[in-house]
Amino acid sequence: MDQTGHLWKPAEGIDCALKTMEVVSWIPWSNSEVQTFLCLVGQERIHRDLDGATRNEKTFREVSQLMAAHGYQRTSRQCRDKLKKMKSDYRTIKENRERSGPNSLKHWKWFEQMDAIYGKRPVSIKMESGLDSTTAVLDPMMDNKCFSSCVGFSTTSHLANGSDNKPAAAAMNTNDLNLTQCEVYQVVVTPKEMTKIENPWRTLIWNSEKRMELMESIKTYKPTVSSVSQARVLLIGPVGAGKSSFFNSINSVFRGHVTSQAIAGYSSSSLTTQFRTYSVKAGREGKPLPIILCDTMGLEDTKGAGLDVEDISSILEGHMPDRYQFNPSEPLHPDASGYRKSPDLKEKIHCLSYILDATKVFVMPEKLAEKLKAIRQKANLLGVPQLVVLTKVDEACPLVKENLTNIYRSVFIKEIMQEASSKLGMPLSCIVPVRNYVEELDLDLNTDILLLSAVIQMLRFADNYFDEISDQLGNLRTKE
Repeated sequence: MDQTGHLWKPAEGIDCALKTMEVVSWIPWSNSEVQTFLCLVGQERIHRDLDGATRNEKTFREVSQLMAAHGYQRTSRQCRDKLKKMKSDYRTIKENRERSGPNSLKHWKWFEQMDAIYGKRPVSIKMESGLDSTTAVLDPMMDNKCFSSCVGFSTTSHLANGSDNKPAAAAMNTNDLNLTQCEVYQVVVTPKEMTKIENPWRTLIWNSEKRMELMESIKTYKPTVSSVSQARVLLIGPVGAGKSSFFNSINSVFRGHVTSQAIAGYSSSSLTTQFRTYSVKAGREGKPLPIILCDTMGLEDTKGAGLDVEDISSILEGHMPDRYQFNPSEPLHPDASGYRKSPDLKEKIHCLSYILDATKVFVMPEKLAEKLKAIRQKANLLGVPQLVVLTKVDEACPLVKENLTNIYRSVFIKEIMQEASSKLGMPLSCIVPVRNYVEELDLDLNTDILLLSAVIQMLRFADNYFDEISDQLGNLRTKE
């Protein structure tokens, strides 16, 4: 690299494997676009959706929207065609490599990234000289740690005297071609998903003592209003966001093992069809905790599907009975069986929690965002405090998947939280990330701490509701 900060370019006339240090231009895709594109399609969930199904239009639309979030405007068709072309080139070069040896790799700079996604094999580089012979192994370019690109370096450079890649003698080492030192420059491009902040922007202690402290705080919690013994928290969110899994996860923490009381899983439509109120017990034979989690049907962006927004008011005001069967085409009617006409304070909702999938915040359908805003307006009118719980943070960010304690050091997770804040019009302080238990059989300390921290915030927000009620009652007594 020269004094101006630009990559060094060899003198004119040099004909060697290192002669092109400038970035090869992919028209109409720039290098940074291709790097971002490969990083996105290499994510576990997206890669799984696209594997063997390159005509998966929904997933390509998601990739297109994620590209836009990174500042690159590419249609879903352009993304599909690009991946199709790159997979074709990858297969061709890989076949040539198997037939002709590694020299066939030198004409395509993206082989390592593609091989990391579809082949997962390291690439060997052999450099020979009259004095020494060295073989270097490059890890796949697109692993879970970084996304790197060795600009201008041919992955099969034979720099021996007399090879086909021999540089012009007059231009190097005064006609002495015995290579004694070779410097390879590597440009490392770290995407947002892998960028780490040195100091976490929220402080959280990750040890067993902290877990016990959080659990004890929840067990001993008491609402500030004497007529209420349990804070009621309503969980709402899109289909598949993890509402039922969130309850199961909280229940698991206090049971000491993974449970599945609420129906949860993967489906295009909501698996939850009833309004359910769940108490969490402190152990198998323990007492119910001072919190009730209310589960609902999932929201959908299609009109007439999923939870009806009009039902939200009935739930918030305490009119809806437990096990009420939702009807997307007809909201709860006052004449319905079990309808509470004059609900007590303990039957109303004291905190509303939006459960959102962190992997889909940037690609949230507009109609779904409008539904969430409509719900937020209803909750505001009723004075119900609101919290956003972001699930699947480990799927959204490889850095967090690698180590959950990176949650508040991840640049990308903070951007997702800021996007959720913007779309719902809520402060960043009202957004908390979690990781649900969905595939494990045993509990994890760090997962527990995130989940328990979210419950603590719910109880704090419920206290805000009770404080407001107490103030209103106090004003009424003063007037009397």
